[in-house]
Amino acid sequence: MFDSHNRLLSKKVTSLLFSACLVGGVQLLTGCESQSSPADDSEAQADENTPSAQTDTPVPVAESNDETVAEQEPTGAETSPADDQVVSPSGYQKLGFGQVVTPALLADLGLTKQESDNEQCYYVSDSKQYYMDQAYGKRASVLYQVIDGKVALITIRDPKTPFYTGVHVGDTATSVMSAHDDSLTYAVDKYAVEGDYYNLTANVNFVVTNNNDVGALLKQEDIKLNDANDTLPIQIEYHIKGGQKLSNNIISETEWTVDNKRALKGEVESIDIGIPEAIYLVEGCS
Repeated sequence: MFDSHNRLLSKKVTSLLFSACLVGGVQLLTGCESQSSPADDSEAQADENTPSAQTDTPVPVAESNDETVAEQEPTGAETSPADDQVVSPSGYQKLGFGQVVTPALLADLGLTKQESDNEQCYYVSDSKQYYMDQAYGKRASVLYQVIDGKVALITIRDPKTPFYTGVHVGDTATSVMSAHDDSLTYAVDKYAVEGDYYNLTANVNFVVTNNNDVGALLKQEDIKLNDANDTLPIQIEYHIKGGQKLSNNIISETEWTVDNKRALKGEVESIDIGIPEAIYLVEGCS
């Protein structure tokens, strides 16, 4: 009896020990699975250091190369030309109105004098600036008129040469009127009375104080400059071709009617800008 009791007790102890070992083994395995390995810790730490994990800290942007940015910037028609590349009341390129012209200056600027026997009035141009005209062939894009040794007028003949009012050679007479808010004088060139040419003239920086006839040479006493810093009065004359002349040969800016404005036809053949004396010399330096 005692032996059987011992055997029963021994089986119970063995069973309890087996259960205890089994439970301990399960807990041990669970604990091992819950603990990450060093490799897992390193990967987790690396993930936390990536920009995507750092949501509160902005990702720094790499500095751009200025030269690369400059190369990527749009050029051409969207880029405005430099001031000295636009014909304006200040002049064009390195020549301004009233500037003294010497042979040394012409040589320095690469300008050549046009054939003329008149030393008091002549034209100069840049041989590198030209265009091909259908009627005349190769022509200078821009002409500088020199009177008494000073720049007096600049003539634009090339449609590609920019003018500060936005008008180009080849534009319509309507666009010229619009650019000047209709404040222009209409006059038929005395050398083209029988043709379809006329001129539209604008005063740039002055007003006429006396009631002079339209188309007459303005004298110093007839002019009042708008700005005391200006030293020379400047005018613009658009030469229109292929247009319809009005019945009047001369119309002042205060006499325009709606019908007259609507009747204007034709397109710009050339643009003159300069002092009134040069504008008045419609025959140029001949």
